Amino acid sequence: MKLTTKVLLLLIISASAFAQPRVHIGLNTGFNSTYVLDKGLKQDPRYAAQTNFEWAPIGASFGVDFTKRFGLQFESIRAAQGQIYQMIQTAQSIETMIAERNIDLNYIQLPLLLKMMGGSDKAARFNFQVGPQLSILNSGSETIKFVQDGSFDFASGGDIPIDMTTVVVGNPDDIPFAYQQALANGDVTAPSANEMEIPLEYFQNPENPDQFDLPQDAVMTLMSTEVQSEIQKFKDKEVQLAFGFGVDIDVFKHFYISANIRGNYSFTDMRNEDLIEFIGDQDITGIFNERANLLIGAQIGLHWMIGGNRSYKASKKAVETDDLWK
Repeated sequence: MKLTTKVLLLLIISASAFAQPRVHIGLNTGFNSTYVLDKGLKQDPRYAAQTNFEWAPIGASFGVDFTKRFGLQFESIRAAQGQIYQMIQTAQSIETMIAERNIDLNYIQLPLLLKMMGGSDKAARFNFQVGPQLSILNSGSETIKFVQDGSFDFASGGDIPIDMTTVVVGNPDDIPFAYQQALANGDVTAPSANEMEIPLEYFQNPENPDQFDLPQDAVMTLMSTEVQSEIQKFKDKEVQLAFGFGVDIDVFKHFYISANIRGNYSFTDMRNEDLIEFIGDQDITGIFNERANLLIGAQIGLHWMIGGNRSYKASKKAVETDDLWK
């Protein structure tokens, strides 16, 4: 049985244990600021993090309000997360942006939220939500694209598996001479049908083995859901903490609008365990949250309340009470 079905059954069974539960379903969307909190990249002065904004196109929710102050809400949200880091090269005390390191991740997020609400029967009510979230990865990639010719020490530049990384160049003139010779002598075989895809090691500066010289428009794929190597894949799911606060506003008898500030934070490193072991960090406490997802954003939704909204029922009851005294 799928996780979604289990959660929905749990909500329905739980609702039956309370008096007069109120069930609601809805659609929502949001605009988020997303971050990849990478300890290594943050401490490296050659990387500069850029603020990243992503649109969460649409999500669905199902909830049960057990009382006026307490409820549970399950959501399914399609959301993008990630971060862009500028790569900086310093020459003669002048800093130049030579490339962008782009981490792009797309998830189906499944939060189960404890919803604490104001007990008022007014049309507008504040609420606070918190709970666990399972994020299932649909697609993801981590790439570096050079915007101009540049040199970089990848051996100490953010845990890049040099022996497994290839570079796609945009111009045949940018193919290193050493690689052309190796192909001609039969010492190496092109890694794919794309003759412009070249192992990173051939861009190593012979005068400075720690330095790699990359041409403009060169693209490196460090991690991806499309590659065969397990080392270069992301985890296919993450456990996160979801949280938020906002307001519910009754509009019609059965419909209300929600406006919330929402966020989530991952408890686990998004990288595959094979990669973590490959880069030599075996200490679980050391890798915990070394590369974590963080999302902060605004969410709005339209919801249908079975049986009518709280303020509508309160208003109806008040009218009926007045009628008794006439």
